[in-house]
Amino acid sequence: MNKIIVIIAGLLLSVAMFAQYPDAHVKEGLKKTSRPEIRDVVSGTLWVDAEDFADYGGWYHDTQFIYLMGSGYLLAPGMGTPVADAVTNVTLSEGGKYTLWIRSRNWHPEKTPGTFKVKVGDKMSALCGNDESDKWTWQKAGVFRLKAGNVELRLIDETGYYGRCDVLVLTKDASFVPPKQDEMVAARAKYTELELKPVKHDGFDVIVVGGGPAGTSAAIAAARQGARTALIQDRPVLGGNSSDEFSVNMNGAGNKNAFSVEGGIINEAMLITSRDNKKGSFSAAYMQLAEAEPNLSLFLNTRVDGVIMENDEKIKGVKALHTLDGTRAEFFGGTFIDCTGDGWLGYYAGAEFRVGREARSEFNEKPAPEVADKITMSASLNSEGGPFMVQTDKKVAYTAPNWAVNLPIPLHRNIIGYNIRPWWVEYPGTVDDVWEGEFARDYQLRITYAYADYLKNHWKKKDDTENVKLNNVGIFLGRRESRRLIGDYILTWNDVAIEGRWFDDIITHYGWPTDIHHPKGIFSGKEGPFDCNYSVRMGGGIPYRCIYSKNISNLLMAGRNVSVSHYALGTTRIMMTCATLGQAAGTAAAMCAEYDLTPRGVGQKKIKELQQRLLKEDQFIPRIKNEDAADLALKATATASSKMDPVDYNCEYALTKDSKHVKLTTTTVKCANGQLQALGTLHFMLDNQQGKDVDVILTIATSSENESIENLSPVVKIPVTIPAGFKGALPVKVNREIKREFFVIRFEGNAPRVFWKTKRQILPNIRSYKVEEGMEIEHTMYVPNFYAIPSLDDRFDFGASNVINGKTRYWLNDGSVNMWMSNPEETLPQWVQLAWDKTQTISEVRLVFDTNMNRTWFKELNVPERVSDYEIQALIDGAWKTIAKETGNIQRLRIHKMDPVKANKIRVLVTKTWGDKAARIFEVRVY
Repeated sequence: MNKIIVIIAGLLLSVAMFAQYPDAHVKEGLKKTSRPEIRDVVSGTLWVDAEDFADYGGWYHDTQFIYLMGSGYLLAPGMGTPVADAVTNVTLSEGGKYTLWIRSRNWHPEKTPGTFKVKVGDKMSALCGNDESDKWTWQKAGVFRLKAGNVELRLIDETGYYGRCDVLVLTKDASFVPPKQDEMVAARAKYTELELKPVKHDGFDVIVVGGGPAGTSAAIAAARQGARTALIQDRPVLGGNSSDEFSVNMNGAGNKNAFSVEGGIINEAMLITSRDNKKGSFSAAYMQLAEAEPNLSLFLNTRVDGVIMENDEKIKGVKALHTLDGTRAEFFGGTFIDCTGDGWLGYYAGAEFRVGREARSEFNEKPAPEVADKITMSASLNSEGGPFMVQTDKKVAYTAPNWAVNLPIPLHRNIIGYNIRPWWVEYPGTVDDVWEGEFARDYQLRITYAYADYLKNHWKKKDDTENVKLNNVGIFLGRRESRRLIGDYILTWNDVAIEGRWFDDIITHYGWPTDIHHPKGIFSGKEGPFDCNYSVRMGGGIPYRCIYSKNISNLLMAGRNVSVSHYALGTTRIMMTCATLGQAAGTAAAMCAEYDLTPRGVGQKKIKELQQRLLKEDQFIPRIKNEDAADLALKATATASSKMDPVDYNCEYALTKDSKHVKLTTTTVKCANGQLQALGTLHFMLDNQQGKDVDVILTIATSSENESIENLSPVVKIPVTIPAGFKGALPVKVNREIKREFFVIRFEGNAPRVFWKTKRQILPNIRSYKVEEGMEIEHTMYVPNFYAIPSLDDRFDFGASNVINGKTRYWLNDGSVNMWMSNPEETLPQWVQLAWDKTQTISEVRLVFDTNMNRTWFKELNVPERVSDYEIQALIDGAWKTIAKETGNIQRLRIHKMDPVKANKIRVLVTKTWGDKAARIFEVRVY
């Protein structure tokens, strides 16, 4: 349905514009939609905010540090080439001699890289941006004799290196004293008639502050649960680091672990993005989802900068500044969610928080320092402008500007190419990139230009860069860590990396390693880019107690600002994980309104209901399955037109024409044991190209360590002969008990021309390791692959009953597939059916399809396993009647609501997939 997006000052951005002009709309979204005539409200003094210029030219309206200086400003990001002039016209009510004052900043006084001039009418000002201070200061830029009436002003960039201008004042008043930082708002109101009385917005059940993956997911979740929700976002688009502005790849648990891609709202956005926007930004998808929710009001370009407290422990409302025109607003609601990343809402409300690294003694975390400190992971520069460096048709010389930093040579880094700027191009973690945010961004600029010089002049492959030029530096500071708000529980590194701890109030899973960057950043040399990068133990998750404030009664939080230790943050800060935290927070906030509870009260009284609501919306929670008493499907009997044979699936069906080969004796496969008690027969897809029979030894051992193929306990060694020319599935009888958490399979012997075949389909929790003589063990995760299966194990049953077993993906902890899959030898359509002993009244059917939760979205956009066309049919008066129909489906979770139908049988008839021969469905729910 169409939805009006409410924006202070009337800024309205359409979804269509997002999809067609991702670069242009960001810049346009940072311009005022309506400007008052620029005139001297106070006779003899004209105040001009740089962002009020009619034409920005090549200057950019930078609002990301508005919390530090109170307004946006114009920035000249020309990468060494002066940008086009910003131009506007002003009206003077009287002529005379005017002094020009400029508020600007010399961002690196030692070299003064970013200077500019102002052309007033036909005369030029003195050089600006060259003050001795590195703070925002006022400069007297000249005296001009002007006539009454129209006067043109031009900002003329001199260097292309990030000159910046905030305000211009033309005044005849010889006694005029430029305002100080804390006087700027009052001065702006005085000289421009800026209205400072806030517009009030009330009646919200839930107010979400921050529109990144966590905040957008939180707001959509709350709205879908029936809560009147406001989403307040300080940028012109949604998506945070995954937006059109930043364009950072959306990573999560699925990047590092089989069948672990996050579900729920982030999965919806992911599938929309992979279809519509090959660039990788989630802004358009998020807007599409937000716009569809009638309970959601969206406020873009709106920065929360304070709170209104009901008492010391409860927030009543938030104060906000419109980042484009300086107008004010206040929002009032019941429950608040801090998704700002930096914990701003909690900070303003007095929520307990911490910054930096805990001492090792506090949580006994192995990587932690002996003494606590304030070191955080540093930020990266991002933008939507394309590759870092690009090829040209001629040689391009490059020398870093004199203000760039001096990098160590060599860098001791694995550089994979010149077209990307690696994540480890970053400043040391001692920089406070919240309170020194603009300095941090500028420091990163100095490092980035030095890195470009390194690639061109010092890299061991510098010859490859002869024709390469700098293309995209970026200006947006993408932070990784700042404040972490404290909840009733602090998740620790031991919880995620050692124990894989499961909690009774678990709300989501994790899977990214405990990825903590080196405190010295790019200057760490041989110590490498990581402080810590241990893999996590799968099967655990994040408890609800980490996402509500310990001391502010109606505050939840989601994103990288949740209640975790510095070293646990390495896994929880990743965007797809943050999105699932947001969905949990939004759902819980809606329950606060529904039941008149605090967030803590939801955890104490309604945690099982919260978990079930999240499952219903396809959020994966380890070890929690559907137990919804209202779901009629749980009381039904399931049958199907056909089902996949597990041995065929594992041995033949999963191979493709482009299946890769890996050497038999240099590869080790590690499998999660789950609930398996014994190995029966293993089938190995092998190809003997050696020209003779080959004798090898199959070794099976066990391990209790998640991320290691060392310290193994041997179980059995079995001689195996691979016939000459053999190509296919070789069965090997094992028949041994397995008593530990993982088992490892490897072949030993001389078999240089015998290969395992990798496969398009794999089964749960498989890791692969490549071991070659003289090389260290390398974790490779061949994505996707699997080489052998215990094919007699009933875990791999693809029968119809899987759609009502309460599990909606391959489970890592027990290895079960939990999916109905039709026999690919049987042509479509294929169906799965639910039947009841008595007639049921049906008004809603929910389906969960297979979108292959083993692949990361940005690597493979098409999902052949996904169902495209289907019908939901009910048996009415002895005949099958279609009650819902869909074509071209791209989503995993589909919800079909219909007028009540009475039937004792329904079925889902799959008529087309996106390429696979088999129909696949994880779950059918009926209400």
